[in-house]
Amino acid sequence: MNEDYRRVHRLTPLLRFWTVILAAVTIFFVNLDIAAIGAALGWLGSGNILPVLIGAGAFLVGCGLVWLVSQVWWRATGYRLTEEEVSLKNGVLNTRLRTARYDRIQAVDVVESVIARIFRLAAVRVETAGGGDSVIEIAYLPRDVAEQLRAEVLERTRGTVPAAVSAVAAPAADTAGQVVIPEIPIARSLTGAALQGVSLSAALIIVGLVITPLTWAAALPVAIGIVPVIWNQIDSSWRFTARLTDGTLHLSYGLADRRRQSIPLRRIHGVTVHQPVLWRIPGWWCVKVSVAGYGAENEKGSGTTQLLPVGSRGQALALLALVSPLDAVTIEASARPEGATIPMFTSPPVAGWVSPVDLHQQAVTLLADAVVVHRGRFGRRVSVIDPAHIQELSLTRGPLQQMFGLCTVRFDLVPGPVRMAGEDLTPEAGGVLLDALRQRELPAQRSNQWR
Repeated sequence: MNEDYRRVHRLTPLLRFWTVILAAVTIFFVNLDIAAIGAALGWLGSGNILPVLIGAGAFLVGCGLVWLVSQVWWRATGYRLTEEEVSLKNGVLNTRLRTARYDRIQAVDVVESVIARIFRLAAVRVETAGGGDSVIEIAYLPRDVAEQLRAEVLERTRGTVPAAVSAVAAPAADTAGQVVIPEIPIARSLTGAALQGVSLSAALIIVGLVITPLTWAAALPVAIGIVPVIWNQIDSSWRFTARLTDGTLHLSYGLADRRRQSIPLRRIHGVTVHQPVLWRIPGWWCVKVSVAGYGAENEKGSGTTQLLPVGSRGQALALLALVSPLDAVTIEASARPEGATIPMFTSPPVAGWVSPVDLHQQAVTLLADAVVVHRGRFGRRVSVIDPAHIQELSLTRGPLQQMFGLCTVRFDLVPGPVRMAGEDLTPEAGGVLLDALRQRELPAQRSNQWR
C-alpha cells in the first residue's frame, strides 16, 4: 500500500468477521460429544498423547491461518485524506476504492460497537448524499485516533484545513460547544420506553399468556416484532446528550453501540414534535428531524434522526426554535405542540366520517417562512418545514374522501420521519392550499437572488 494511506487497526479483520469465527468455534465445541472427550481422556491416561497433540496442533494451525489471512487483508486496507476528498481502499484479489468529496459529506459519526468497545476501538462513518451504499466506514481505529479523524474531516467539510495536532490532544467534538440537551437520565429513558404503546402491547400479551391456555410459542412471532422496537427506544436514548458547535449538532448516545454523531443544521429539512398519549402524564415530548442524505434510519444503519428521544416541553420547543425557521414567540403563537391556535386550513365537519378521532386536530397554518401542520388527538404532533424544502405537491382523493367530497394535499419531503399533509380538506380549500404552496420560493431561486 502507498505511503500516503493510513492503516486501520490490526484487529480489524477479526472484528469484522468475529461472528463467523465465533460460530465456527461454537460448532467445534458443540461437536465434542461425550465419546470424543472420553477417548481423549483415555489417551491421556494410557500415556498416548499423540492424538491429543495432533488435535491441539491442528487447532493452533487453524488459528495461525486465520491470523495470516487476516493480516493479508489488513495490509490491503487503508484510508487517506486529500485536499478534496476522503477515500477508503480495501480488497486483496479485487481492489475496491471508495471516495467522498468534502462538499458532499452529510455527517461524520464515531461508532463503538459492543465487540469494538472491548478493545477500545471505534469506527468512523462518513455519510454522503445518496442511497444505502453512500456510507464510507473506516473501521477500526483506536478510539482517540477515531475522534481525531472525525474532527479533521469535519474541519475539512467546513472548508478549513485543520492544524496538525496529536491524537491525545485533539478534543472530542461532543465534549465542547453549547449544551443543548444535557444527559438524559437513565430512569427517564427506561420509563419513556415503558410508556410507549408497543411496551403496553407486550405487557398485555404476557398477561394474556398467563390467564389463557395459549402457549409461549404462539406469542413468539409477536415478541420478535415488539422486542426490537422497545430495544431501539432504550438504545437511542441511553445517556443521550446534544451539543451545538459551529452550526452542527453533536449527539452522543447508545447502550450497546455507543455513537457520536454530527448533524449540520443546514441539512435539516423538516422537524416534528411528538407526544405519545401516555407521555402526557409526565409531560414528556420527543423531537425528530428529516436530514437531507440520511434517508430512513432502517435503510442503511444511519445515525438517529431523534434530536430529543424523551424530554420536557421546554427542551422540545427550544430545539424546534433552533432547527426550524420559527422563533420562540412565533412557536407559542402559531405552532404550539398541543394544537393549532390560528389554523388557516382545517377539516370540515363531514370529515368526521373519514377521520372521527383526529377531526378537530388536523390543521395547516401558512406563515411567512414556514408551513405548520398539526394532527393527533391522543398522540399529539406538530411538524414544521421551510416551504423551500417541500420537493413536490400532490392532491389525492381516496374512496371515502370521494364519497364525502374531501381531498388531501400531500407534501413530498426528503426521506425521514417527518411526514406532512393537509388532511381531509374540502376541494376548494385543497386547491387554495395547493396554489399557495406552488408559489413558494425554491432553493434555486434563492441561490439566484443571492448571486
